[in-house]
Amino acid sequence: MSNFFFGTVAHGLGKGNEFGFPTVNIKLINKKLHIDNGVYAAQVIIHKKTYKGMLYAGTRPTLGLHKKTIEIHILDYNENLYNKQISFQILHKIRDEIHFDSIEKLIENLHHDKEMVYNFFKNFSMD
Repeated sequence: MSNFFFGTVAHGLGKGNEFGFPTVNIKLINKKLHIDNGVYAAQVIIHKKTYKGMLYAGTRPTLGLHKKTIEIHILDYNENLYNKQISFQILHKIRDEIHFDSIEKLIENLHHDKEMVYNFFKNFSMD
């Protein structure tokens, strides 16, 4: 999975922020993203600087939604990117998409996913 994807950051529902995991919602520019629904470790490039990211591609079944989205929680990043272009590369699948019984279970699992992404990057050089 070495291809870079380019997209514009669009407004989403704001649920990631509510859950303590703010995300950038990506509207792809250059091509379709053909991956299974789930959570991935991703490399994100913003203004020529590289960041670690936790990418989610899916329909958000726990929220009762059905439209596929691509959103990225950029680790250790806290700036407004609306309408800006970013690029990203998917590096490693963390898990499949899951329907959780509650928002609390979803948030609990997001903490675990984030830990798994950090663990992945301990052994990955972004140079």
